[in-house]
Amino acid sequence: MPNKSYYSIVFSNASRLVLLMLILAGLVGCNWYIPYSDEYGDIGSLAQGGMIEATGYSVIQSHSGSEPQQRLMAIKAARLDAFRQLAEVVYGAYIDSNTTVSDLTIQDDVFRARVEGVIYGAELIKIEPISNDTYAATLGLPRAVIDDLRLLYMRLVSSN
Repeated sequence: MPNKSYYSIVFSNASRLVLLMLILAGLVGCNWYIPYSDEYGDIGSLAQGGMIEATGYSVIQSHSGSEPQQRLMAIKAARLDAFRQLAEVVYGAYIDSNTTVSDLTIQDDVFRARVEGVIYGAELIKIEPISNDTYAATLGLPRAVIDDLRLLYMRLVSSN
């Protein structure tokens, strides 16, 4: 016959398992909020069955041409920045870095980032001027599209 401490350990582990299952069952119905931001913009909530939003920014004066042309180019650049952020969330970013150390001192530190991917199904949520010289464009991508894009990407990677 096993001693009493054996049963208390088994009961303790079983109660932990039941508690964990109850917590997980409660979380299944919840909407998830995963905030993401980088130095260029914010990406809003990604809820199960929901939509992820990405906001891109562009400055008007960085484009040549007349003022109306500058505004249109800034809007287009802001949209492309939002697409870049969506691609980064769906596919990730390729980071390449190189550090040179001499005499135990960092001499040179270089970082390169590359984002590559296909985004389809993005919805334009809003375009707005942030200030006199900056535009913001917000795009939304449904969770189902994100799942499709990742599945297609994994099939492409596995076939190579």
